Amino acid sequence: MHLRDSIGRFLRYVKLHGLGGTAKRILLDLKRRATGNRQVLFYCDIANFQAAAPGGKTQGRVERKSNENGLEAQDLHRIEDVGYPPAVRRQLSERFANGAALWLFKLEDKLAGFGWTLSGKTMEPHFFPLGRNDVHLFDFFVFPEYRGRRINPSLMRHILNNLALEGKARVFIEAAEWNTAQLHSLERMPFQQLGHARKHSLLGRTIVVWNERRASGSSRETTSVGSRKERPEH
Repeated sequence: MHLRDSIGRFLRYVKLHGLGGTAKRILLDLKRRATGNRQVLFYCDIANFQAAAPGGKTQGRVERKSNENGLEAQDLHRIEDVGYPPAVRRQLSERFANGAALWLFKLEDKLAGFGWTLSGKTMEPHFFPLGRNDVHLFDFFVFPEYRGRRINPSLMRHILNNLALEGKARVFIEAAEWNTAQLHSLERMPFQQLGHARKHSLLGRTIVVWNERRASGSSRETTSVGSRKERPEH
């Protein structure tokens, strides 16, 4: 992230949440970083995916966007307000330019949540290279007033249905170990765990540290190193 974006995001957070709320958030971020910010990696074999009948009372509409021109102004402004607007706009442009798709979940014509998909590659160096027919799911977000209404599982299931129809092979997604809400959501979906890992960038290379859990309850870490320029196999 650019320095000016970091400063702008910080000042915006202070304005919205005050000094006390900002201090609490900083302490929370430091606590999460102290744990190593390890991620839990999941995958779904699309070839074996079977759509389940919609459950619960959640009713909504999903829209798929492939460029900024397809976004309604009210949806764009709502997405921008999640972070620092100039940085979010820049991020949107970069992702669309790389072929990513933005999926919007709406209730009563109001944006309730969204998520991103990208086929055959990832926006940033990943834990491992993806194949041409693999898809990365990332940056899913549900607005606070809609949380607890199973928006995220509904949106993901819709996406998996569409990807299955398109003949995609596998879907990959990750969630931070501390993000219990996201982990519980993924565990209710047809995803399987690949493992726990964390990554670092050093001198143009991505260093991935895997945490191997044994049946005895103990664990050990293994490290793999890849290039920033590493791309999925075709």
